[in-house]
Amino acid sequence: LVSYRTWHHYLTLWSNRYYLMLKVYYGHIQLVSNPLMFESWLKKMDNQRREKVLRCKNEADKKRSLLAGILLHFGLENDRNEGQIFYSISHSGNYVICVLSDRRVGIDIENKLRSIFSEGKEAQLDKIAHKCLSFGETIRYETCEEHKKRDLLLHFWTRKESYSKAIGK
Repeated sequence: LVSYRTWHHYLTLWSNRYYLMLKVYYGHIQLVSNPLMFESWLKKMDNQRREKVLRCKNEADKKRSLLAGILLHFGLENDRNEGQIFYSISHSGNYVICVLSDRRVGIDIENKLRSIFSEGKEAQLDKIAHKCLSFGETIRYETCEEHKKRDLLLHFWTRKESYSKAIGK
């Protein structure tokens, strides 16, 4: 389990092995914001991805879905591994991330500035914590300093999401 924090995002990567092939690709949706670039990339996607992109209701979701397809396509094209390839994709806000591995793998990224995690939403965070966290995690959450609760919840949340993706649930 690898966790990575930036000012705006919290990322957790999970794999069931210590030694593995691991390639991480990420990007900002600005990469596909130009309409000509968007259409050009959309034409390069397989039918399944193209249909998924076009089913999205809003433009930001379309861009995230297309960028996820681009990152996966790029990763698979550049991977010379002869064995089975596992992948996981996550997006949050304007960012999309994709990981490829030779073992089961899961990845999750959450925008720390997402409205649910913003200041003044402590009651909502507490509800989420009590609904999603184990008994031990809840104790840890409730006993930590108030200003650290958001980061701790994000840590637990991304761990659970990445683990769930890695085991296929």
